Amino acid sequence: MEKRINYKKRKGRKRRFLLQFVTLILTVIIIQMFLQYTLDTTLSVINNSVVIPSRGTLIVSTSVLLILGSWLWALMGDVMLANVLLIFVGGIMGVVNLEKTRQRTEPLYPSDFEMITASKSLLGMVPWQTAAAGIAFVLFGGVVIYFLIRRNLRRQTPKLSKKNRLAMLLVTSIGVLYIGQFQQPGNLVKLAYEKKNDWIPWSQLDNYHVNGFVAGFLYNLPSDPMEKPAYYSAGKIDELQAKYQVIADEINAGRDKTEPDVNIIFVMNESFSDPLELDGLNLGMDPIPFVRALADNSYSGEMLSTGYGGGTANIEFEALSTFSMEPFGANITTPYTQFLSSIEQFPSVVSRLKDAGYATTAIHPFNTTMYKRKENYKVLGFDSFIYDATMSSVTERIDTNPYISDKSAYEEVLQKMAETPETDFIHLVTMQNHAPYVNKYTAVPSYEESGIKDEEVRNYLQDLIYSDEAFELLMTQLADFEEPTVVVFWGDHQSSVFGESVYEENEVQNMHETPLRILSNFDSSYKDLGTISPIYFYTEVLEMTQTKLTPYDALLETLQSVLPAFEKSMYLNGQTGEYVFSREDLPEKTLEILSDYEQIQYDVLTGKRFSMENDFFE
Repeated sequence: MEKRINYKKRKGRKRRFLLQFVTLILTVIIIQMFLQYTLDTTLSVINNSVVIPSRGTLIVSTSVLLILGSWLWALMGDVMLANVLLIFVGGIMGVVNLEKTRQRTEPLYPSDFEMITASKSLLGMVPWQTAAAGIAFVLFGGVVIYFLIRRNLRRQTPKLSKKNRLAMLLVTSIGVLYIGQFQQPGNLVKLAYEKKNDWIPWSQLDNYHVNGFVAGFLYNLPSDPMEKPAYYSAGKIDELQAKYQVIADEINAGRDKTEPDVNIIFVMNESFSDPLELDGLNLGMDPIPFVRALADNSYSGEMLSTGYGGGTANIEFEALSTFSMEPFGANITTPYTQFLSSIEQFPSVVSRLKDAGYATTAIHPFNTTMYKRKENYKVLGFDSFIYDATMSSVTERIDTNPYISDKSAYEEVLQKMAETPETDFIHLVTMQNHAPYVNKYTAVPSYEESGIKDEEVRNYLQDLIYSDEAFELLMTQLADFEEPTVVVFWGDHQSSVFGESVYEENEVQNMHETPLRILSNFDSSYKDLGTISPIYFYTEVLEMTQTKLTPYDALLETLQSVLPAFEKSMYLNGQTGEYVFSREDLPEKTLEILSDYEQIQYDVLTGKRFSMENDFFE
């Protein structure tokens, strides 16, 4: 009799365990479909691009989430609490992914979790309805989890035995840790995915769509910034040094300065663009007349941005480091948060000017929580970093705009230049034009004046008007400034305020081009820059100031002559003036020079830094 009772108890525990495991499976499937749904808000896209062609991938992703869910189950001892936690975390990730995909046309990356410390700032950059919904969801989820934990402590609920719980925790912990090593060579989870699908390294939005959110997310876990190029060695770097020293000597024969002797100001203007260049907008006014007029008496053109609707730090990284995002592994989405702060100083634009005796200052009229700027600016070589709390000039905010105005930011630049006895390099990242664009100003261009009905777009147009006026005032003040000064002005990326309809009416490259002007208070030389990448800004300054080149600068000029602008899946062929969207479509000569450039980028950021010892940057 006793044996029969024990048998029934064991059988009952097994049934209960199976039932609990089934609930976990259902939770995992629901979460996975929800995360995929947030990539594209039509379920038909999910069915067509994930479930039908990639059933094997779906099984692997479900297994990954089951291991994570089982780990939570073992950790908490209660499957209901584990399910709620999964739904809670999955829900937050889904909402964040949806908002990021809408605003920036890119999915949620593991590196984005570095921004948790800046959550307060991030909430201020999204529409208040989205922020309110997110906060409400977090509060509701927190309350539910709190009461579930209290219930577990007070009542006898079906739980795993201590022995089974410990065994499950041990096994699943090993599983979770192994999944976290996704990027290591020979990882079985990655190999399982690769049997079922093909990665899409050039477009992470497509990668997530086709292979599923879970697979795409794992694909973007940390790894080395770059793969080791073929033939990389000290001898190869010496060979490149000799090759580009010859080119540098030829160019330097016509130049007389060994170092720049002028102030240099980089102005990366938040979301500054030229709406008249976009199809489908039918704008009835020009919001940037001053910047447009500068095209006739400056080095002028467009900058190809790696981002759309965001990605400021990546454009900043390219301009200051002269290293491109394109050669990085597909999982390197934000160098500032993923690796830059952990490496030693290298020959960036900043550190090179610092070594030449410049006072190097970064100014960002916002807080320091975003993108580890304090740490990264030290690596890049800045002497000082001025932010909202340390600005000495008036921190004006126009009307109801929550961000410090461009005018105030420029006043800080002028004040800093007046204070320093040294020649200045100042890098300014403005904030005035940052999203959101709801009710930023009480007076905006009217529908009759602009031809635009959308009030958010009209608020953005007012941002551009104020930016244009502030920049005109800066250049007027610099005209009377006694020290020779060069200004490099560009918009970091297009704003996503115009919406999907305008995005779809334009070629993809149009949505990644912003105005670029390089001008001075001592010369009005004109040059048509065409479209170039930020990595070339400094060599253009060296040309304007007739400063001699290092072998590395000569490499950049050589690369620019054949590949003036490039980012992942966008390459402007210097021979034809046309964009191609794959490396394979570039001429062999271009690929050879790009390979030389990759050797140096790898050497400095990941390799042995041979180039820093053989005068490549001298």
